[in-house]
Amino acid sequence: MATSSLSPYKLLVAACLARFCSSAAVAYPPYNALSHSGHGHNLSFDYVIVGSGPGGLVMANRLTEQANVSVAVIEAGSLPEDTTGNLTTVPGYNFVFDLISPAQAPSAIDWGFVTTPQPGLNDVLILDQLGGSSNLNAMAWAESSKGAFDRWADEIGDESFRFATVEKYYNKAITFTPPDQESRRANATPSYDPAPLGKTGPLAITYPAYAHSWSTWLLVALQAIGVRNTDTFLTGNLNGSAWQVNTINHTTGARASADRAYLRPYLQRPNLAVFNGTLAERIIFDGRKVAQGVQVTTGNSSYILRAKREVILSGGSFQSSQLLQVSGVGPAAVLQEHGIPVIADRPGVGLNMNDQLFFGIAHRVDLPTDSTLAANVALDVELFNTNATGRLTSPGGEISGFEKIPAELRANFSASTSEMPKLKRVFHLFAALASFPSDWPEMGYLTLPNFTGNGTAPSPNDGYNYASIFATLMAPTSIGNVSISSSRMSDPPVINPNWLTTQSDIEVSIAMFKRLRQAWAVPALRNGLNTPEEYYPGPSVQTDAQIEAFIRSNMVPLYHGSATNKMGKKGDELAVVDSHGRVFGVEHHMLAEKIADQVKNGQ
Repeated sequence: MATSSLSPYKLLVAACLARFCSSAAVAYPPYNALSHSGHGHNLSFDYVIVGSGPGGLVMANRLTEQANVSVAVIEAGSLPEDTTGNLTTVPGYNFVFDLISPAQAPSAIDWGFVTTPQPGLNDVLILDQLGGSSNLNAMAWAESSKGAFDRWADEIGDESFRFATVEKYYNKAITFTPPDQESRRANATPSYDPAPLGKTGPLAITYPAYAHSWSTWLLVALQAIGVRNTDTFLTGNLNGSAWQVNTINHTTGARASADRAYLRPYLQRPNLAVFNGTLAERIIFDGRKVAQGVQVTTGNSSYILRAKREVILSGGSFQSSQLLQVSGVGPAAVLQEHGIPVIADRPGVGLNMNDQLFFGIAHRVDLPTDSTLAANVALDVELFNTNATGRLTSPGGEISGFEKIPAELRANFSASTSEMPKLKRVFHLFAALASFPSDWPEMGYLTLPNFTGNGTAPSPNDGYNYASIFATLMAPTSIGNVSISSSRMSDPPVINPNWLTTQSDIEVSIAMFKRLRQAWAVPALRNGLNTPEEYYPGPSVQTDAQIEAFIRSNMVPLYHGSATNKMGKKGDELAVVDSHGRVFGVEHHMLAEKIADQVKNGQ
């Protein structure tokens, strides 16, 4: 469940989980697993899981801890190294798969999905393979805020989602290893309390063995503008600044992804079967709306994997919604338009999508960054391969920060942005910032030791060193949706993030831009610049209108699309699943650690 920065209503569910529950739980003899591949012609399992991202693999791992329970995992991709070598293994290579424009050719592990046209923003591409996005993300690990979990518990009417209860699942997932401080700079010493952190979980987390000198200056700048140091983001408190913990194996220096943590060490379990290179086509329902299994295709062979207990969807925000709809669960009008028999009219399937965006400001700096350090790649490779040290052990964004927009910049916010509206919008994400939990940040800070621009602008090749500070929209109010383009899973879904379509998002983004400039203006940072003039976007961007124009053409997504299958109470017509992850309107049919416990306990 590794995430870069976090969204208020998605931190518990690492991938979109939906359950279709059966009526009886029966013992099932161990099944001889098919290892990585194989054609299963109408085979039966207790649980059939669609998707092998963080959510699906946690479920598969925990369920197969019970020797008398059989589980099949359906995955359209394969092991990432089969097609990309070590690019998903080495933390310093994590930038390779940052796809922003459809003009960029997708790699062998990308789905190649493109959003609908977004005013002022470029379309984006989405990816897939065993382990899901945990193989390609920035490896940042953090816990959500206490207030976000309390809000979640209140809205779904389930006390078990309060932070005090959920925190144990964070720690159940991880093994924290302190950093080797001798391999990091003396002024890059993180502060943390290891006592409450997990020590026996399958997912390795640590601080990278290398810290860029640029990162130490950013920490100074953030504290100077009021983003106080809070040591870690592992206590349910986000607002502040700290060195970032990452999902990295301390011994090898390599990325710790969901498949490396929850799948590979357990592939020899006789009750676990993984069908890779296999596309889930639709969920099979009987006349009582009970899910019987999943129709799949491997190569040219089509067959059914039957579920004796449950079908569990973990296809992410896009394809879980798509699979529900092509299977007859979704908005009736959409299903009928594509000739799909309606099993359950659930208008909320595919709605409520939100995603975070970020942009940055770059300067030329007087200290070594990746702009020049990257030229010594042979040394980097030697250090990584020899003793798991050096620049390649770090994904680059070693400092993070979060905050509410300060009062002096809120003064110009419109009432619709800063005040609670009298009428709440649907989906529980409103125009007003006041509607978010009181401890939830509105802005995040990220950094990279290089020039990044908008992701497509060419980097300067002039021998100077560059660094970037980024602002992330942490409280987006623009709402998108995911729909279907046909009745077939082989056709791409229609993805409309609807980015930057509320006044709140625009006003907050302009304030974020101004905060970045305040950080760059801190005397300690100014003294370390090669030239006082801002390199990107430059001094020509001054007025609010100019800042907005820059943001609209330079903001890029964090690939945090979420919330398209809303969890809610039974009476909420836009809710898709209940607090146990069960789909409304059908039968048989998160922190995945939490829902895995619920399934194992018969809830």
